[in-house]
Amino acid sequence: MTALMVAGMFFSTMLHEDLEEQIAGVTEELRQRPADARLYLKRGELHRAHEDWKAAQADYEQALKLDDDLTVVYLARGKMWLAAGKPQAAKEDLDRFLAKEPEHPDGLIHRAKALLKMGRRPAAAEEFTRGLARHPDPKPEHYLERAEAQASLARHEEALRGLEEGLRRLGPALTLQLRAVELECALGRYDAALARVEQVAARFSRKEMWLARRGDILKQAGRSKESREAFAAALAAVEALPERLRRTKAMVDLATRLGAELGGGR
Repeated sequence: MTALMVAGMFFSTMLHEDLEEQIAGVTEELRQRPADARLYLKRGELHRAHEDWKAAQADYEQALKLDDDLTVVYLARGKMWLAAGKPQAAKEDLDRFLAKEPEHPDGLIHRAKALLKMGRRPAAAEEFTRGLARHPDPKPEHYLERAEAQASLARHEEALRGLEEGLRRLGPALTLQLRAVELECALGRYDAALARVEQVAARFSRKEMWLARRGDILKQAGRSKESREAFAAALAAVEALPERLRRTKAMVDLATRLGAELGGGR
């Protein structure tokens, strides 16, 4: 087990212990104020973060029993159903919430997510666009999910424009740039894809992965000589790494692939 995995397990344990402490704290508050709907909502949200769907659902239902005007519960429960892998149930609750708050950006984004998981891609793309236009703090994943919906409908130009919108708004998000590279290639715009890879590579001191990606694009474009040159440069960059880096699984796998591309094997 690597040090990173151990650290991840440690922080995950800390997070869950912290959630359990918070849940216990809200439970104590509820003993003092058992008719407080917002406290049930708060504890439900903590259970959702803890991925205890049954306990979260029970608290959401109790919150609504105590205050049926607390419509934000439907948003919270919709998010819970999404996390639990039940998009139809999520959409039903999000519909209830958005009936009262039709312009709510978070509600629109999460209903778009539900629609996407239900396979309703045109509706999902439209809903993402509505939500993103209203959202004060969108995340790269929102733009990526919309692009996924659009690209699956062969609307590659539209998907690419949407990613550009995200890049203008969020700055040079790596995930958005890499998806844009894929879309440029899908549209046969190989020079544009290469230009994007150059932009991304300029932000990193190590170049082996980006040289390999350049080789992949050139190969896809049918530019064999240039692709071999890029693969050779990538392999040279791998071999120039310190031994501790060169022997990592990622670099061993990359060197093997590059060797195969160059016809020599590794």
